[in-house]
Amino acid sequence: MSAPTSSATIEFPFSMIDGEIRKILEEEGVRFKPQIFGTGLEIDSPAYDLETEVSEEGILHLHNPEARYGQFEDLEEAFISKGIPFDRESRPDWNVPAELRVFRPGDPPLDLLIPQDEELCRVVAKIREILALDDAGEEAASTIRRYLDEEFPSYPSLADSVKEETKP
Repeated sequence: MSAPTSSATIEFPFSMIDGEIRKILEEEGVRFKPQIFGTGLEIDSPAYDLETEVSEEGILHLHNPEARYGQFEDLEEAFISKGIPFDRESRPDWNVPAELRVFRPGDPPLDLLIPQDEELCRVVAKIREILALDDAGEEAASTIRRYLDEEFPSYPSLADSVKEETKP
């Protein structure tokens, strides 16, 4: 019996692809153009239903509509072991919950698994909007901020991990 699948997208700095990461990406179905005279890596048309794109910020977006358990298990493990930041978002399926996984290296590393319940996300966004108002009571604002930081921690953007000189 095969494993359940769900649509998933993973994003990470393109400049951090090394030989091991490239091999795992190729196993996922990503194709690279042949390197000529030592030029940098370039993505070719992906296999199957995969979608790939490198943003102006140098972030590789990889979307697989049928990712095993809505994850990129081998890739995520390799990123964590190498200290490569990534965001992975899984869409819900009948047996796979919608979730966002955010990993940022550091001491200690940040590894969050955030359920992506649509209503909950709207509530959190509204609370953050209210907190941004100048007239929010300081004690209430402090309590709400503490709660949000514990339950829904903010995290740095992937673009912060890409050095200006390494953008494609």
